[in-house]
Amino acid sequence: MIRNYISKLMKNLIWTIILVVVSANLLARTNSTHSKISGVQGDNTYKEFNCFAVIAGKAATADGSVLLAHNEDDSGEQMLNIYVVPAKEKRDADGKTVQNAKYLWCEFPGMEVADAFLNEYGVGIVSNSCPSREDRDDFTDGGVLYELRTTVAKQARTSKEAVTLLGKLVEERGYRGSGRTYSIADPNEAWIFSAVKGRHWVAQRVPDDCVMALPNNYIIGHVDLSDTANFAGSPDIIEYAIDRGWYNPKTDGQFSFKRAYCKPSTYISDRNVLRHQSALQYLTGRQYESDPDSFELFVKPDRKITLEDMIEILSSHGENLTGEKAGKDVMEKHQECICVNHTVLSTIFQLNVNTPAEIGHIMWVAPGKPCVEPFVPWYTGMNKAPEGWGRFSTSEEAEVKHFSDSKGMRANYPEAKIWEIVDKWDWLTENYGERIDSVEQQRKEMQKKIFREHRKRMKKLRK
Repeated sequence: MIRNYISKLMKNLIWTIILVVVSANLLARTNSTHSKISGVQGDNTYKEFNCFAVIAGKAATADGSVLLAHNEDDSGEQMLNIYVVPAKEKRDADGKTVQNAKYLWCEFPGMEVADAFLNEYGVGIVSNSCPSREDRDDFTDGGVLYELRTTVAKQARTSKEAVTLLGKLVEERGYRGSGRTYSIADPNEAWIFSAVKGRHWVAQRVPDDCVMALPNNYIIGHVDLSDTANFAGSPDIIEYAIDRGWYNPKTDGQFSFKRAYCKPSTYISDRNVLRHQSALQYLTGRQYESDPDSFELFVKPDRKITLEDMIEILSSHGENLTGEKAGKDVMEKHQECICVNHTVLSTIFQLNVNTPAEIGHIMWVAPGKPCVEPFVPWYTGMNKAPEGWGRFSTSEEAEVKHFSDSKGMRANYPEAKIWEIVDKWDWLTENYGERIDSVEQQRKEMQKKIFREHRKRMKKLRK
């Protein structure tokens, strides 16, 4: 029954994606002067704008799912590919047979920290840049970066196991970037894992009845490694901060990881503060001051959180902020806050333990800006992606050539569906004020239709 249902869902998904792409194509074609070779979804005007995440525990959501929502923000030509990677066996360095999980893979060729993954066990992982104040290199064999998320996709059966895998890699080889926080979720719980350049890290569990928002700065404060149900991390996380002069127990009070390890200018950045403030106000219904020290790590929402709530947050242009808006792009058109000009992918992982895994582990994908594109469901029970969403016919070739074939994407793969989404955005920004209302209305109507059809089928399956 599940197999037949997945087959029907696959056909429905293909037609849904066709509708999304056709509508984008029709809109873009209305302007004959549009360049077909740009492929650039924005500049990098605001360096702090580099992804945003929101997590809701299973007791904080309307349907009992763990929800992980994320905007991927990257500048330059970015080509979104989506693959269904089959499970397969391989041999590790010791010659032992290892079973890699099946997973969905949102790939951006050449990018080390942009890809999103959801595996067959319902473990999803995304990340946000969180620059640290660490200025010392401490790596073995070049350190780790891209391997962190691929290891989770292939091997983790729970988010807690993912934390253990990540911690081991960071301690053994050293984290190569300045700093980053990985958001990891499964159908039962979610964790955030903060890596610091070198071999230090800390992770914390998201309470089931709470929600949290993550801009581009560390947000974990108090750390209690003796509470292994809710924390994990480097044993010397506090002592190292003391040795480096980042934390003084006598004058600073209780240890705060974010205060000790975060790059100070990033922690107080207006852009990070405003985005964090906007999300918390959406989630709680309360007004917050623009002070990062006043932002709670976890909050209880004023309602049960839904997919629609997550979409509204990811699409935020600062509408719920008092005073001055969160800023405009260089063309003074598209308002930027959580949704920005170089948002290239928006995902929501809906992970439900009470629904068969093949259809209960869902990656909702908006290919581009969440304020413009509807979210389409991709299921872990799928066996292949619709045509046009991968530059190669197999995921194996994509893995091998992820870094070696990453230039001139539009010139080399002009038929990819993503370029029609890019063209739609470029067409929209040429006359944003006149065109945005009709585009938003079309998105809302299509999103309602997609949700209606999805929920109808889910309800039928549960009977």
